[in-house]
Amino acid sequence: MGHHRNIMTIKWPDAWKEILAWTAGGICILALCLIATFPYTVLQNRIVAEVKRATGLDVHVADWTVGLPLSLEWRNVQLSKPNFDPLEMAILQAKLGVFQAMTGALGLDIVVQLNEQAARANLVKGTLTAGSFSLAGPLTIKGHLQQIELSKILRRYVTRGTLTGEFSHRVDSDPTSPGMLKGEGTWVAEATDLDVDQIPLGNGKMLSLTFNRAAAGLSCRNLVCDVTQLKGEGMDGSFEGQGQITIQHQLPNSQLALTVTLIPGPGFASKAATLGLPSFPPGTPITVKIVGTLAQARIAL
Repeated sequence: MGHHRNIMTIKWPDAWKEILAWTAGGICILALCLIATFPYTVLQNRIVAEVKRATGLDVHVADWTVGLPLSLEWRNVQLSKPNFDPLEMAILQAKLGVFQAMTGALGLDIVVQLNEQAARANLVKGTLTAGSFSLAGPLTIKGHLQQIELSKILRRYVTRGTLTGEFSHRVDSDPTSPGMLKGEGTWVAEATDLDVDQIPLGNGKMLSLTFNRAAAGLSCRNLVCDVTQLKGEGMDGSFEGQGQITIQHQLPNSQLALTVTLIPGPGFASKAATLGLPSFPPGTPITVKIVGTLAQARIAL
């Protein structure tokens, strides 16, 4: 006896085919209309205003263009302020999520490139999501840092070093307390081949320290970020630290309260002799205080 295999097939009625075709066509037309009529200038001005409000820095943009679909690109962006080393970015891109925009929500894929020539270095990539274009309600940022040259962003204190890291932070707005910043997040970073400069000694001389590796971590809740890790090691010795950073609405004004314990190494002993410092026995801890603001940090032994 032969066996017959029955194969079931689904045949769409012609009416359903027509409905699906019109639905798909309608969605495409809606998306094209959204792209064509989207208020890019309004979004560009809004993003620049929010960056200025959050950082307290002046924002200078040499040029900006519109990309498809729903994206903006700024070139030669500079964040500056009196008594503050300017932060320069070659390219800043913000790509808007089409389907989120259709529902009235905001979703941005952001890429910051500090150096236009190095395609895979000096990059910050992340996402920003919010319930509305007004940035009201919960706002979430996530991303990572990719081989950032620290001398480009901390040129006053760092002459060499490469930074990598990742971050995730959620900010909740409270209509009853508009002046209160609520939320939580974590920030983790690691630097290699680090040269820290301009450490005042009190005698008019400056100390520089070199470390092969340094790591830092923050756990933030509302306005206070606790240091979960702060350590490093190299020829000049090793260090560990603790403390807090109190966040202000303008980030450069955030307050530092850090204590770092340095254990001198062979490299430190030779530098101390040239700077007129006393000779510390191996393993003698030295306490370093870091206070002030992010924009105007003060480092003292």
